[in-house]
Amino acid sequence: MQLNQPAQALFASAAAGHTLLQATHVPQLNDLLTQALAAGAPADRQLQINGQPHHAYVALAGTAGEYGAVLLMHDLTELERLGRARRDFVANISHELRTPITSIRLIADTMRHMPDLDSQRQHSLLGKIVSETEALGQLSGELLDLAQIESGRMLPKFELVAVHDLLAIVQQRLHAQASGKTLRIQIEASPALRVRTDPLLLERTLVNLLHNAVKFTPAGGSITLLARVEEPQLVLGVIDSGSGIAPLELLRIFERFYRGDPARSKGGTGLGLAIAKHAVELLGGKIWAESSGVPGAGAAFYIKLPFP
Repeated sequence: MQLNQPAQALFASAAAGHTLLQATHVPQLNDLLTQALAAGAPADRQLQINGQPHHAYVALAGTAGEYGAVLLMHDLTELERLGRARRDFVANISHELRTPITSIRLIADTMRHMPDLDSQRQHSLLGKIVSETEALGQLSGELLDLAQIESGRMLPKFELVAVHDLLAIVQQRLHAQASGKTLRIQIEASPALRVRTDPLLLERTLVNLLHNAVKFTPAGGSITLLARVEEPQLVLGVIDSGSGIAPLELLRIFERFYRGDPARSKGGTGLGLAIAKHAVELLGGKIWAESSGVPGAGAAFYIKLPFP
């Protein structure tokens, strides 16, 4: 028996010249080989090796009674992980779509079976339909963004960007929402600071983070948009005085559709931070969050990008 290098790595105790059973200590493989030789036909089976799923295939060569055999092993770990991710994704999408669609259907049925509703009630119900359709639009838009980033179709266009000016644009985008809650958004960045990045992609990411900060910061609170140099990188921060994030959730908040504390997930799709993570990685950087989890202590989201 001969083994190539990957097979030697898979079966650490394997050595040329041993029988298959002596080399692998996997009786199912020996049974598969015996089955193929006895039938004079190829055979295959899925089995566990070292705790990982593998597909084993025995191919025969030669003539009847003088067969040689080649055993091919294919590690299925990644395929199974992708399969689980796909099933989870479909389940999550179905769950996210069910709520607004059900709400719209119930409202439509109410208006159809109660044609004599007064105008104020009709206006209220129509407002709810608009709200639910906006939620569907947000979900579809974020799914498209995520698909484009993950498929590699969204390619960044790098240019030298004035960081303070970019933060000012982000601040202005959320000015109306912040003013409605009497929130103060301040910028801490040198006007001379420049970084080479994709301004549109970075702006969308920062708007996403600032939108979350505005949503989860109580009225009268404050938010800081920060930029500083930590050679050889630029650090950007969105720091709020809101409800904070529990420490155990910090490791999962960038997962697609993950929702932890209802206080920090109400009204969202669970995709925004996943998109932010992919976008930052596309720009060659990293993103993370910090929070003590103490109510009122707030949360801080940081981005590190190559500098300049």
